Amino acid sequence: MSGKAGVFICPSCQAVVKSDRPLHEGVVCGECQHEFGKAGDSASGRTRVPAGNRERGSGGVIRDLTAKKSAPILPVGVIDGPKVAAKSLEQARSEAAGSTGDEEMIMPDGSRRVRRRKKREKKEKNKGLILFLGGWLCVIVIVFAMFKSGKIGKTNATKPPEDPNVPSLVDIQILKKSLPKITKDFNDFIKLHSEGGREQFIDRSADLSLAFSRYYRQNIFPRPESELIRIGENVIRPSEDEIAIETIWRDAGGHRWGALHILDKKTGWKLDWENFAPYSTEPWSRFRDELGSKEGTFRLLVRKRRTGDETKRISLSFYRAPGIFEENDEFRNTESPEVDLLTESDLGQEFLRLWGNHLEGKDPMGSILGRALDPNPKNFMRITVRLAWEKNERDESILVLKEIMGPGWFGERILNLRQGAKDAATEEALQKFSESTGNE
Repeated sequence: MSGKAGVFICPSCQAVVKSDRPLHEGVVCGECQHEFGKAGDSASGRTRVPAGNRERGSGGVIRDLTAKKSAPILPVGVIDGPKVAAKSLEQARSEAAGSTGDEEMIMPDGSRRVRRRKKREKKEKNKGLILFLGGWLCVIVIVFAMFKSGKIGKTNATKPPEDPNVPSLVDIQILKKSLPKITKDFNDFIKLHSEGGREQFIDRSADLSLAFSRYYRQNIFPRPESELIRIGENVIRPSEDEIAIETIWRDAGGHRWGALHILDKKTGWKLDWENFAPYSTEPWSRFRDELGSKEGTFRLLVRKRRTGDETKRISLSFYRAPGIFEENDEFRNTESPEVDLLTESDLGQEFLRLWGNHLEGKDPMGSILGRALDPNPKNFMRITVRLAWEKNERDESILVLKEIMGPGWFGERILNLRQGAKDAATEEALQKFSESTGNE
C-alpha cells in the first residue's frame, strides 16, 4: 500500500478514486462514501461510518458487510495485474465469432473503452470490386471475339420481316388517294333502289347485267339500317401491275358489309360484285337438294372433316355463304353431303395446301374479309369451287368436287389475274429449269 497521493480503487464499489492525501491518512470514496486506507482501519478490517449511522448501544464502529475480502488496496499506478486478463486480437476475434465484434479495453486509469471492430476487412471490401472488374473484363473479351468473328460490326443486309397487319408506305398513299372516291361510290351503290342504277358501280357490268338482275329477283338486297361507316381497309395485289382495295363497313345496328374494289384503268374503281353478293351460278339450296342444275360454280364456306386415315382420304363439307343479317349461325343448316378426296390426288393436295395456309393465317393475297366477317373463321374457310352431282358404281348420286377455282370469293377478273400470275410463274420456272439443264 503506497503512502503517496494518487489514484486508488475503492475496495467497496471498485470505483476509481482520486485523492490528494496519501493512502495511510485515509481516503473517502466519492461514490459510496466508504473510507479506506488508514493504517489502523486497514489492519483491523473496520470501516468508519459517518455520524448518525451508529446503532444505539454499539461499540463505536461496525464492520462493513458490503466490503469484500479482496486483495490489499493499491494505487492504480502500482496494481500488480489487471482484473481482466489482456487478450490478443486473434483471441478476441475467435471469442467474438457470431457477435457484434466489439473489443473492450482497460485503460491505464482503470476506465473501460469499447473499440468498434470494422465489419469487413480490407479483403472483404475489395472482393466486390474484384468481381465487378472481372465481369466487365469478360464482357470486353466476348465483344472482341464477336467482332473478330464478324457476328457484329457489319451491316445486316437481311430486311426485317414486315407486319402484315401494318400497311406499307406505298399502300398508305394508295388508300389516302383512293378511299374518298371508293367511299362515295359504295354508299351510292347501297342507297340506290333501282337495279339498273346499281349496275354502273360494278365491275364487268356488261357481262354480269343479266346475272345481276336474276340474282336480286331471287335474293333480297341487303339494305343497311343507317349510313354506313367504314371500319377497315386493306390493299391487295392480284398481280404485279394490278391493285385492289378491300373495305369493311358497319351500320347503326352493328351489321357489317365487306367489299372488294377493283381499279379499272379505263373506268376507275369498280365493285367486285361476285365477291360482294357472293354470287353462285345456282342457288345453293336447290343445288344441294338436286333440284336444279347438275353442275355449277359456287362461293361457299368449307370445313375439313375428321377421318380415320387422312393419309388415304380426306372428307369435306360445304355450306352456303352466311347472310349479313343472319343470326345464330343459320348457315350450318345448309351442310352438303360429304365430299371425299383421295389424299394423293391433285385436288386433294391442292386443298390441303390451301387449308394449311388458312390455319396458319396466310389468307389469299393477304385478304382480311374472311377473318373479319365470317363466323368461326378457324374452322371454316372461304372457297370458290365447281361442284357436280354424279353417279357412282352403285348408281347412287354423289357430290363431286370438280375444280378448286381459288381461295376466297373473288370475282372472275381477280381469278383470271391470279391464274395468269400463276401461269407466268410456272412458265418462268420451266424456262429456268430448261436453261439449267441445257434443254429447250
